[in-house]
Amino acid sequence: QDIIELPGTFGEFSDVTQATRDDKKFNVLIFGRGDPEDFNLKGYDIAVKAIAALKDASYHLMFVGAPNGKEEEGAKHLLQGGISRCQLTVRTFLPNKEELERLFCEVDLHIMPSRNEGFGLGALEALSAGVPILVSGNSGFGCALRTLPSGKSFVVDSEEPNDWAKAIADVRQKDRTKRLKEILRLRTCYEEMFNWEKQCEAFVETMQRIVHGKTFI
Repeated sequence: QDIIELPGTFGEFSDVTQATRDDKKFNVLIFGRGDPEDFNLKGYDIAVKAIAALKDASYHLMFVGAPNGKEEEGAKHLLQGGISRCQLTVRTFLPNKEELERLFCEVDLHIMPSRNEGFGLGALEALSAGVPILVSGNSGFGCALRTLPSGKSFVVDSEEPNDWAKAIADVRQKDRTKRLKEILRLRTCYEEMFNWEKQCEAFVETMQRIVHGKTFI
């Protein structure tokens, strides 16, 4: 089958190869711990209600990160959002790179609908692996994406499940090859804008100016 290979210059998952086939099922990924207090803060309820609002059994939600042995407990909370049990998979935390790589090859979209998120490492890892993403405008990652060309199209500035449902459906309506190419372009732009080496060099230069008394904090 056709594949899209992603250049190995961005993060530890940049060597992941995404197949270009479109399956009948559309797998949407969310990361989390499954703790009750996180359901509101991280917007898990938004994710579940968004899938339910689509009224299409071919959408499948994959929740990864539940405490070991508490998968069914986490599923019980998620099912309160209105989706059927056959539309939900709950897994424990995946501790190693190989398992995460396999996961990123299983899913079609990663969403991060957090009501409050300092940054959002899971979404960054998904971007690194070439997985299409949608992130909350309430996250640090969302703020960063807004600074990139076309980056705003990957940010959802809403806590309404219906708005997330529409955004998810819009992603699915695109040809999978087009989706993968769009996320690759975003990844390239992100790497150019937020290159770690350049950021460190800029930090060192700023500190040197401070030490020499040329900059005031």
